Amino acid sequence: MKAMERRQAILKKLEKAEQPLSASHLAEELGVSRQIIVGDVALLRAENHDIMATHRGYLLAERLQVPKSYYHGKLACKHSAKEVRLELETIVQNGGKILDVEVEHPIYGMITAPLNIESQDEIDYFMNKLSRYQESLLSSLTGGIHLHRISCRDQETFEKIRQHLKKEGLVFED
Repeated sequence: MKAMERRQAILKKLEKAEQPLSASHLAEELGVSRQIIVGDVALLRAENHDIMATHRGYLLAERLQVPKSYYHGKLACKHSAKEVRLELETIVQNGGKILDVEVEHPIYGMITAPLNIESQDEIDYFMNKLSRYQESLLSSLTGGIHLHRISCRDQETFEKIRQHLKKEGLVFED
């Protein structure tokens, strides 16, 4: 399979995918190395294909859309790496979906990474990955301070999430 055909195959697989596809999975299916897939995805992005890299793999950005009827809000949080699970579980158990995490970097400005966590299984997967790469938390760049964009049913649910996080000491306040 030629490189151009392989990139088209990657796009087709992403268009059909309901869940993120890891570079390792794509590499195995297409008979190439993981690094070849990473390079192919970079080239596809350069051709203006909106491919997102999540903690579980690649997904077309259109698959990350949340119903417009849902409420979206941002919360400023501050905590240690040991409190990540508590933060994520508090949000999910109270009806929220964590869309992303954002930190302000002194050189690069705002850095945002998609999370799209809305279930205990996704929390467990994220935490398993985090246990192997703990020093790579984005909030480690900012002393634990970060923002989460959260989607939930309504503003009342969002406020409930905020109050539960505040009760746990995870909300950043002056």
